[in-house]
Amino acid sequence: MKTAEDAPGNGQAKGETMDDQLDLLDQIAGETRGTNAQDRARKQTVLVALRDHMSNSLQFVAALGPDWQLNYSHYGITDNTHCEWNQHGLRVSTGRDTAYMPWDELAELVENHPDRPGVVDYYRSVPHEKSIAFAQHTFALTRPHALSTEPAPHQSWIDDDHNRPGWNDRLEAWTTTITILNNALKEVAA
Repeated sequence: MKTAEDAPGNGQAKGETMDDQLDLLDQIAGETRGTNAQDRARKQTVLVALRDHMSNSLQFVAALGPDWQLNYSHYGITDNTHCEWNQHGLRVSTGRDTAYMPWDELAELVENHPDRPGVVDYYRSVPHEKSIAFAQHTFALTRPHALSTEPAPHQSWIDDDHNRPGWNDRLEAWTTTITILNNALKEVAA
């Protein structure tokens, strides 16, 4: 039986360590257990959660991380998605997958998107100080119910979104945020 000591150079032979074996799995079409495939799946899990489940995604795409609520945890209403973040990154659990993405990695995927400046401009236009305007800040930056994958409990919630000041700008910023995240998903899948 061959051992690592038998390999040339008296080190471990290629394919002898778990990482080497996972790297070899990346070469098999359709295989998802390799390190590159695992990295891709991790990024996709976080990006899908940002795109489909998180109400704070616009903040993260604009500010490239949390800037006003540094620690937070959120459970999805109709699914098993759990999202939490801190000053270092974002962790997502979907019931079957758990993934983590540091903020600098998210920045690499979204910060140079040509439409992001419009999202940043919208984000900066919303008051951030804690005051009466802060309540409008919360609504202005939260995902509109009409764009949520979780249905609004009542049509009045959607109607209320439409009647708030700045609805068209909010809708455009969120639609652009979702487009940016879709493009990041395509980049990761490539």
